[in-house]
Amino acid sequence: MYRRGVDTDILVIGGGIAGLSLAAALGDGVRTVVVEAEATLGYHATGRSAALYTECYGSETIRKLARASKPYLTQDDTPLIAPRGLIFVAPSGDDDALNDLARDFGPENARFFRISPEEVERACGVFPTRLTAGGMFEPDAADIDVDSLQTGYVAAARSNGVTILTDFRVTSITRSDSGWVVGTSDQEITASVLVNAAGAWGDGLALLAGVQPLGLTPLARSVFTFDPGMDPQPWPMTVDARERWYLKPEGPHMLGSAASELPSEPTDARPQEIDVALGIDKINRASDLQIRSVRNTWAGLRTFTSDRVPAVGFDPQEPAFFWLVGQGGYGIKTSPAIGSFAASVIHGRAIPDAVAAEGLAGSELAPERLR
Repeated sequence: MYRRGVDTDILVIGGGIAGLSLAAALGDGVRTVVVEAEATLGYHATGRSAALYTECYGSETIRKLARASKPYLTQDDTPLIAPRGLIFVAPSGDDDALNDLARDFGPENARFFRISPEEVERACGVFPTRLTAGGMFEPDAADIDVDSLQTGYVAAARSNGVTILTDFRVTSITRSDSGWVVGTSDQEITASVLVNAAGAWGDGLALLAGVQPLGLTPLARSVFTFDPGMDPQPWPMTVDARERWYLKPEGPHMLGSAASELPSEPTDARPQEIDVALGIDKINRASDLQIRSVRNTWAGLRTFTSDRVPAVGFDPQEPAFFWLVGQGGYGIKTSPAIGSFAASVIHGRAIPDAVAAEGLAGSELAPERLR
């Protein structure tokens, strides 16, 4: 027997950065409930991200969403980003990789430019001139304070009366004449609109609701931290120009990865020893670092649509089912824009000014493009 739960206007399934950014943006004029299967919010992809703000990564739509998010991330009272910088490093002889980056991102970003092997070495001394062809430098790339960003979304949502429930594992979704009935083994919630912000579990949730999946692809990536033997804090984040590895200062240590994309089922991802070993080998070959042991390892899933652009909008066949999935590796830096955009669609309002100013019409994110 179900115990009668909460009747609400909007039920958001998924307490990661996507669901929380939407809950914060919906305002206090609508009854909203957010449910999260885990005991803590942001447990999966949100809590396992390298979290860098950059305008030189991802598709054109992703870059526009990042720029539209920057005013929120740089707000004067509580800025959520801190200077870091980003260098794409190419190995000696691979000028083509740098030329490709300059062609793809340089024309729209004057603050993205070629630097010499000597300048790469000065910026990050573990990349001597003999090993690199130089780099492409984005000085304005910045670390994102994910904890503060998520905390701010939660505080804004709760101040607007949003109810947030954790340890709520959805086992059934039923469509009724008045909306949706979503339940666990001992509780149910009825809602007019169901928002699918379930990340890697998005397609499975759709099937449970009787909605056609979008073909989401979860990809696993292992990450590790290690002691570089020196203070890495002044260093920028460094990424292989063909995205075969990356390095990022993490307190007194360094975070590293082989930047793998390993197909996975939706799961609580665990680090794979072979992927960690691959990352160590790639980084040791590309630099003067001699990584022999790691301090910690973890893994996460980055879930993409077929065109690597998020799906944000009502399902074309089920108008009370709202997709908010497929953020891939870009979800944190684009969450202010995506959250506000999603809220505007649900409310039937105009696209937010910051999003419209980037030339986005909204159709770029519509789920029907994936059908």
